[in-house]
Amino acid sequence: MDVRHEIAKRVAALPPERQEQVLQFVASLTDSPQKGERGAALRPFSSSLDPAAARQMAQAIEDECERVDANDW
Repeated sequence: MDVRHEIAKRVAALPPERQEQVLQFVASLTDSPQKGERGAALRPFSSSLDPAAARQMAQAIEDECERVDANDW
């Protein structure tokens, strides 16, 4: 099946407010590229966390940030 056709079919089946979310998402993909910082600019922060704080932050990321809710956008 053609990807464009499948996308259009699925979007057409969504309620209008979800279609708007899809449009915003697609627009975000085609907007200007994301800008970041060069690694050298971040170097001064490389040791700004003590080991305990770094472990705590890593644990919080592991616990909270890598979950996917299939029923949520």
